[in-house]
Amino acid sequence: MAKRWVRYVMPVMAEVDDEADEITRVVTLPEEIREDRDDMGNFLIYDDRFVRETGDEPAPTHAFCVAEPRWEHPQFRVGGPVNWPKTGEWEEGFDMTEADDRYAEINPYALDE
Repeated sequence: MAKRWVRYVMPVMAEVDDEADEITRVVTLPEEIREDRDDMGNFLIYDDRFVRETGDEPAPTHAFCVAEPRWEHPQFRVGGPVNWPKTGEWEEGFDMTEADDRYAEINPYALDE
């Protein structure tokens, strides 16, 4: 079973109490999710080992199409995409301890041989 990661950007708002100099609230805006791109405008798609792939091949293109966020009413984006897990099930980051072991042998910047 092949898996791929398609990278997206989602705004996060931080409410600041000016008098106390502290952040009092953080709100994510899933309605404003958009595809993430590199500095050349290419979409960011990775294989299951987090090695970057080009979007020109069929498999990454398929992953990009499947991951495209869809809303119940596209003209009124409310909440998270209906084709994604519920926002309460989203993870806040990767377990880097596990990732260190899993990806220790991978150099994503190495030239293809």
